[in-house]
Amino acid sequence: MAISSFHLGASLARKELFMLSEEEAGSLSDAELRSAIGMLEAESEKRAKQQSRHEKARMAKASKRDPRCPKCRVVLSRDGRRHDGVQSYVCPKCGRRCSDSSSTSLASSKLTLDEIKEIITLIMLDCPDWVIAWICGVNVKTAQYWRDRCLDAAQAWSSGSKLSGHVWMDEMRFAPNRATGLVEGVWTTYVGKKAKDVYMEVAFDSKGQGFCKAYPKLGTPTREMVLDCSKSHIEPTTFKEDGVTIIKGTTITHDGASCHNLTVRALGLIDDWHKFVRGDKDYEKAMLLMNSCCSYLRHEFESHMGIKYSKIEAYGNFFMYKWAHVRKYGLKASIDYMFNRVCGTSKSHRFADMFSKTAIWSR
Repeated sequence: MAISSFHLGASLARKELFMLSEEEAGSLSDAELRSAIGMLEAESEKRAKQQSRHEKARMAKASKRDPRCPKCRVVLSRDGRRHDGVQSYVCPKCGRRCSDSSSTSLASSKLTLDEIKEIITLIMLDCPDWVIAWICGVNVKTAQYWRDRCLDAAQAWSSGSKLSGHVWMDEMRFAPNRATGLVEGVWTTYVGKKAKDVYMEVAFDSKGQGFCKAYPKLGTPTREMVLDCSKSHIEPTTFKEDGVTIIKGTTITHDGASCHNLTVRALGLIDDWHKFVRGDKDYEKAMLLMNSCCSYLRHEFESHMGIKYSKIEAYGNFFMYKWAHVRKYGLKASIDYMFNRVCGTSKSHRFADMFSKTAIWSR
């Protein structure tokens, strides 16, 4: 009873302190006013952090692509709640305990969801890391961390894209002039002969799906390389038992490069090729959308100078995501969709063959 009376008295005292009239507030000394403001700000920040934990857990649970145990991939079992009220899980196989946000980009993040969304919005608007750090009041490394999460989300979107219907395909070339090659992922230049070019396959369909794939081997891609890159992303044409009647066809529009022929034959695609001839109206009309996409990608790459070779593909998919989604859904919806995908991405990335000159950003 005494404890209850004490809490009631303390509650009434706090209400009397913070429910002051203008005259009573004006009669407070500067030290008393600063003390009251500090107490309110500390309590407000504490509650905001606690609410942010629940919001992050909710977003991670809704956006996570793989809700199983991060270690052994077994379905998790509920195991009560943590001291802050967040749902806790336990793995029945290895005994590992985790929460909804474990092993996601939101794990251990001290930023609120509104702050994270603001950073992602600036990333989608092509702001440099130092500008994001200055506007949002975060470290440059924090801005780069969330940029990498956007690249991971774009890579996941690209790997899940299955092109069908009407498909456009072409290659983009990155030509380092007078370069010795890649040293720790960066082109180093000297006075000498030109190095081989880096090629990246670019493809998209009429439904808004697309992908970019950088070839690990420098130089012009071969027919086999193009087929190996395309067969997992482009749906082949399906026929009836007679082998002639098409059930579901995929039309591919390209520039008639010889490296595309094997892909067209192997996947049974409806070939719509147009050889480049300056001033040819048919070519300009057929390849207008592809040329527009490549121009946009080229502009974006020029705006992000200094990209390492290992990130060329990831940035290509990020730019392709923006180009496809903004055209179809608008900028605001594209930012919201990217934010939702980022909340479910893994906390870190890795490089395949990271110590080689042609390391590729991978998952």
